[in-house]
Amino acid sequence: MSRNGATMNAHPRVNQDVLAGLLFAAFGAAGLWFGWNYPLGSVLRMGPGYVPMALSWGLVALGGVIVLRGIFAGGAGLERWRARPLALVCAALIAFAVLLESTGLVAASVALVLVSALAGPQWRWREAAMLAVGLAIAAVALFVYGLRLPMPVWPF
Repeated sequence: MSRNGATMNAHPRVNQDVLAGLLFAAFGAAGLWFGWNYPLGSVLRMGPGYVPMALSWGLVALGGVIVLRGIFAGGAGLERWRARPLALVCAALIAFAVLLESTGLVAASVALVLVSALAGPQWRWREAAMLAVGLAIAAVALFVYGLRLPMPVWPF
């Protein structure tokens, strides 16, 4: 019995934090599984699997902490999934992948932001346009000029 006379649930409530922690842990476990045969090396001479393995273990640990926090501290309950935001974010990623080679990084980045912005409940054209321009400039600066990746910036 709880303080107000209602019976307490013996099982911890599944909430957003528990599911988020399980998702982090699952991605970390997948990284560990996919990279199990990469040579690790040592701290002084890191192999190609050292950083991915460390990051994967970090994801598993972070997921465990988030799950425990969700179980013991509670969290927001689960909400009903909405198909429109999920579909629009997936469509934005697909649009970016399809447009990158044919139209260039600038147009693909703008399409990514504008299509994914439609998924939010507070769609504001001006904010989405400013974010799209800023992201396109940052993407070109980072990937084309900073990292010198061979990708088209413009369609011509």
